[in-house]
Amino acid sequence: INIFSKEKRLPLRRIVALLTFDSRKAGPAFGVRSLSTPSRQMLYTAGETDLELRITVQNDECVLAGQVIGEGCAEGHVEISGAGGRSEATLNDVYEFTLPPVPAGHYSLTVRMLDLQIEIPELELKV
Repeated sequence: INIFSKEKRLPLRRIVALLTFDSRKAGPAFGVRSLSTPSRQMLYTAGETDLELRITVQNDECVLAGQVIGEGCAEGHVEISGAGGRSEATLNDVYEFTLPPVPAGHYSLTVRMLDLQIEIPELELKV
């Protein structure tokens, strides 16, 4: 790091996201028959930013996709790491991502943007 550089860097804010919705724990709506769905949806909140996640199972592996909802998400990328491995993806122009399939297990998920890092330290992916 060049401490004499005139380039200004924004301080990195780190926020641990809070789970606010999990479709696995939601009961059926009144008057609606219970349907089995192949995917799980979750919503996390981190300050003024939300993180919507969708987990689907394909060939006994879990595919994690989602979208970052908030301001300042440009140039962001997502990383998942755990005993089953590590992979990452870049956010597209509408702040969506899809990670390569990973084995079921316990992972941590990190979303890094220009001045914000959102962390989900414990994310369980099940088959």
